[in-house]
Amino acid sequence: MTATTVFTVKKMIVTAVCLCLIIAAAGCGTKEAEPLGRFNPMGTSGVHNEQAERAFAKARVLWRGEQCSDPDKAIELLTEAVTIEPDYAQAWLRRGLAYSEKRWYDLALDDLNKAVRLAPNVESYTYRGLVEMRLGNLMGAERDLSRAIELDPDYHRAWNFRGATRLLDERISAACDDFQTGCKKGDCTGRDNAVKQGFCD
Repeated sequence: MTATTVFTVKKMIVTAVCLCLIIAAAGCGTKEAEPLGRFNPMGTSGVHNEQAERAFAKARVLWRGEQCSDPDKAIELLTEAVTIEPDYAQAWLRRGLAYSEKRWYDLALDDLNKAVRLAPNVESYTYRGLVEMRLGNLMGAERDLSRAIELDPDYHRAWNFRGATRLLDERISAACDDFQTGCKKGDCTGRDNAVKQGFCD
């Protein structure tokens, strides 16, 4: 086996582990993830157009934690919401996540760019960072996830996603530090999986 083959196999293993950690950190572990943002499935808040908010609420209930049960339906409903209310940042963010579930990462990134412009908050930067990581833009992912951590140092998803980004970049010690901090902030799934896979102590 050549050195190039060994490096390629190693990179594939790290990538596979990172994807597992990303999924786990995104709410697929045994710990129930809290919902993203506030929503009212039975009514509207009055912040946005009522019809847009109702479409958003119907889409939002398709998520359990961060996994969408029907991305196509979510995209349809969220498209209705942003067509009616183009400044609806949460709808752009959610549609970006739905596109990401379908692995339509370019469309997902377009929507998350809009979400960041409309609402430059911890969630927008965190989920744009996640999609950038999935696209292989590790530098852009780390920049966004570091910005998210600056905005809210207690947001465990940002720490766990940045840990996965650093693991993909083969910066093992830095990744383990982020997973450990994510654990201290409320979600140990990333750290536990990294320990189980032998990357962290």
